[in-house]
Amino acid sequence: MEAVAQRRGAAAFALGCALCLLWSCAASSRPVQFVEGAALVYPAAAKAAGIEGSVTVRYDVTAGGAVANAQVVASAPPGVFDEAALASIRQWRFRAAVAGGVAVPTRNRVSTLRFTLGEGRDYARH
Repeated sequence: MEAVAQRRGAAAFALGCALCLLWSCAASSRPVQFVEGAALVYPAAAKAAGIEGSVTVRYDVTAGGAVANAQVVASAPPGVFDEAALASIRQWRFRAAVAGGVAVPTRNRVSTLRFTLGEGRDYARH
């Protein structure tokens, strides 16, 4: 009986150590997190013409949480909303990814921004 109790105690101790290690590793690492961003500015000419579309942008997030190297990878219709999408994404801020307790850059994030007309859309007026 005593041997069984010792094995159970050892198993409980090992499980506790594993959970503690798992928790400490999780606390020192986290993915990049979006914090805030500027409202999209709908291009006046596109709005007046009733044009809607989308822009897909690839970018990096620095260890400081800023956007870097933003570039359009697809847009429809081409060229209509590109500058507005890039201007908005360049103002986004993130909580940088953390690996081993240290903030690290994240490369090649991809986001698609949609420009649609109609009620309920919140676009900045510039």
